Amino acid sequence: MNKSIVLRTTLALVSVDSNQLQRKLRKLAIAFVLVFGFVLLANTDVQAQRRDDRRDDRRDDRRGDRRDARQDGYREGFREGAEDARQRRRYNAEGNREYRRGGGENSESERRAFRDGFISGYREGYSRNNRRNGE
Repeated sequence: MNKSIVLRTTLALVSVDSNQLQRKLRKLAIAFVLVFGFVLLANTDVQAQRRDDRRDDRRDDRRGDRRDARQDGYREGFREGAEDARQRRRYNAEGNREYRRGGGENSESERRAFRDGFISGYREGYSRNNRRNGE
């Protein structure tokens, strides 16, 4: 009788230990899934932020390109306007070859920026060098 009580007690302890072990394993699995999910979500946010940063960088580059094109247009327009005024040619910014060509810029927005700058520069160069204004 003594052996059967020990055997039943031992089986009861093993079953209690296995139930506790299963509960602990479940808790550990849930914790692992939560941590793993959090890491995945955090990484997704970082990747989205990097994508947004690259998009912003490209947008800034395009703005810089348009700004450069406008400045190039202004310088070229000023030079051409001053030359036309010194040569006593009529005011004709839009008829200028560089204006029509758009300065050889790559994109339509850069050509538009170049032309806007060209018109401003041409007007300034022509008015500063027009002898009829000073005489």
